[in-house]
Formats: sequence, structure tokens, C-alpha cells
Amino acid sequence: MSEISGQKDWTKTMTSAAAVIHAAVAYTDKKHYSLVDVMGITGHAFRINIDPDHIDVAGPTMFPGGYLVRRNLCNLGFISSLSDTEKPFTPEKVEKVLALIQQSIDNGIPVISFDLFIPEFGLIYGYDDEKQLFHAKDVSKEGTLSYSDFVESRNMLWVTAISESLPHSKYETLRMALDMIVEHARGREWQHIFEGKYMIGLAGYDAWISCMQRRKAEPFGNAYNIAVISDAREFAVQFLRELVIHWNGENVVERTVRKMAAEAAAHYSKSAAALVNIRELFPFPHGGRPDDPAVADRAADLLQEAKEAESQGIEVLERLLKFMKGYWSETWIH
Repeated sequence: MSEISGQKDWTKTMTSAAAVIHAAVAYTDKKHYSLVDVMGITGHAFRINIDPDHIDVAGPTMFPGGYLVRRNLCNLGFISSLSDTEKPFTPEKVEKVLALIQQSIDNGIPVISFDLFIPEFGLIYGYDDEKQLFHAKDVSKEGTLSYSDFVESRNMLWVTAISESLPHSKYETLRMALDMIVEHARGREWQHIFEGKYMIGLAGYDAWISCMQRRKAEPFGNAYNIAVISDAREFAVQFLRELVIHWNGENVVERTVRKMAAEAAAHYSKSAAALVNIRELFPFPHGGRPDDPAVADRAADLLQEAKEAESQGIEVLERLLKFMKGYWSETWIH
């Protein structure tokens, strides 16, 4: 898998939520976090969110954003403020949301939002009160958005703003990340309104395989999902490999993290390799031919390979999480 061996650009990702979190964090005291760090610590490198009917293009972004993004930021060591105001918007609510955005920008930190220009995560990084405009950016473009368009063209005024930085240790940061990764993989993550509509974690692979076997995968959505998820797993491998390098082995926790991260990386590299092979079958945005029986069957086999390797990888990460929780509880008790 040549991309993981050094050709991949680790400053870019298909996961827009992680990309904008990383961009916002760059304006804080934790700007040392790389995109690989952010992908791993937020758990986005380990996510899979599948529409079981036809592998809808919306899958990768259909999760309770307020809950998940704020938890992502908590893992990174931030307290955040959220607006998820739904229609009908009262003037008072609109004023509070605009004030939240402006206050964060005045403090030098852009705010995270969704569906600014396309249905992906983006940043609002400036405003002009005289012209009633926001300056914003997402994966599709950088431009301006009028206050009125921002309010009137959406059903929810969704923004998340970083409000305070906390001094997390790297041990606590990793424990929180592992907790999130395992919870997602095992399907225990809170889904809110998406419950039953999307399959997450290891169950997502089963839903995807079933869709392939039924020849129901929509070409564009299928190609987008595989582009996002294969890219994410490449980041997962890199995140785990960097744990092996950067944890120095000076105590039992450091040595255990290094050993088990290396073991998990070996499993996730097999999963990533299978997913990259699927990506070549269904290049984004053209989509390939998921209705071709030979292609669909090959993809189903590769998805099964990815699931089996990931199942082994998550078992290792579960053991590491159990160790870290046990070690810390004993430390605090004694």
C-alpha cells in the first residue's frame, strides 16, 4: 500500500469534520496538533457510518454533530459552546447565535459550522457588521455568506465555538480517544435522530456488504463513502504508528501503549489496504460500476477482509483501553 509508505499527504483529509477541527485548533495554544493527531484523538480516523439501503452520499456526515464535535474537542482538551437552534428562529435566538460567532472570531478563533456552501463541515472565520456578511470556507470554496442567508437558508443554526483550553495529559487524551473509538466500533455511540437509519462501526461493514450483494449501491454515494473511509483508515494506521514512535517507553504505560499500538497498526494496515483496493474499483467522483456482479462481489470480499482485520484491531485497542482505565483507577486508589 504505497500511500501509507510515504506518498500520502498527511495535511489533507476527506473527513471534513476533522479537517475543520484541526484548522480551528491551529488558532489555539494546541496548534502543535497535526492533522494525524486530530484524526486519531477525535476518533474520526476510525469512523464508518453507512446508509444500509443504497450507501447514500450523506453517510459520512450524518451523525449528531453537536454531541460528537464537542466530544471531539473535549478529547483534544477544549471546552466548547454549541448552538443547535432549530426553526422557527426567534429574533432573540438569532441574536445569540450571531453573538456567539462574533465573540469567538473576536477572540481569534474561527467557529465550526455545517452546510455553509455545500453539506460538509466548514469554518466561519470573519464578519463584517456593516455589510452584514460572514467570511467562511469549506472544502468547496472560500467566500462570503450574508447574515440573512445564513439564517434563512437552513433549518438549524448549528455552530460550535472553542471557548476554553484545558491542560490534558497525553495519557488522559489517549484514554478518551480510545473510549470514543471503541464505543463507535461496537455500535454504542449515541445516534439521536439517526438511530436505525445508519449503521456504524463494525456493523457498518455488514450493511455495506449486504448492499453490494443486493447490487443496490448508488455509484456516486458508494464512491464517496469509500473515498472518505479508506482515507480515514490510512490516517488510523499513521496515528497508531506515530504512537509507537513518540511514546518513549519510560514507564509501564508508555511501553504498553507502544506495544499495543504497534499490534493494532498491523491489523489496521490490512484493513486500510483492502479499503484502498475498493477505492480503486470505485474512483470518486465517477463511481465505477457497483452494479456489475463481478465488481460488486470483489468489493464485498474486500469489505469482509477490512472488517475482519478491523475486528482484530479493535480488540487490541479495547485491551489497551481496559489497561489504561485499570492502571489509572489503581493509581488514584493507592
